[in-house]
Amino acid sequence: MKHTFVSHLFASIVGMIAVLLIVLSFVIVVFWPATDQDEPVLGEEEGEYIEPTAYQTADLIEDRLFLGEEEAENEVIFVLDYACPYCKEWVEEIYGQLKDDYIDSGDVKFYILPQVFLSKESLALTEFTEKVAQRYPEQYFDVTNKIYETFEEAHWGSEAYIESLASEFDLNEWEEIELDYDVIRRTRQVTRGLDVEVVPSIYVNGYKIEDMMDYEEIKHLLETTERAKWPSSGESCGENDDDC
Repeated sequence: MKHTFVSHLFASIVGMIAVLLIVLSFVIVVFWPATDQDEPVLGEEEGEYIEPTAYQTADLIEDRLFLGEEEAENEVIFVLDYACPYCKEWVEEIYGQLKDDYIDSGDVKFYILPQVFLSKESLALTEFTEKVAQRYPEQYFDVTNKIYETFEEAHWGSEAYIESLASEFDLNEWEEIELDYDVIRRTRQVTRGLDVEVVPSIYVNGYKIEDMMDYEEIKHLLETTERAKWPSSGESCGENDDDC
């Protein structure tokens, strides 16, 4: 009899403990403050909005050839290296949309700034196309587009390749042109002036695009900003300018 009473007492205590645990669990779930993963962690300060930098571009594009209308309200600059495969990707996937939507309609002046970052082919092609710009400006963009169309060809960027390009476009006197600046120095000037970290780098009305392949970001800047009316300071890189 005594054994039975102890057993019942033990069972009652266990049952009460189980009930208390269930009630306690319910209270914790219902009343414990929920953690919102989107909220900052305690002690974490919210990031402050930083106004994007608008780069002064007037000196870098003064007298350069462009596509579009002279009075266009927007400006897009494509900083490239001919040997850069991502630059070719940008031309193939983004440039066509930009041309159809904004350049052909007269809303954008489009500039390219070929630079020398990657190879001797970059140097040779940049010097070649800058001479084409001086002697045959009407064919400049056709030549630069052809360079990317033939990117995978053998001997691309070689002396023989450049001679074949010149022959295809009937550019008979390009070698006689003497550039009034050194393209390596010009590259340093552009890199410093536009804070170029990678190629391609894209600038819309002076603002650097964060994601080069994000066409929506380009459109957003075109629709919410305007081309800055900066005057040129005449600091373009000349033949004897050691500080370029």
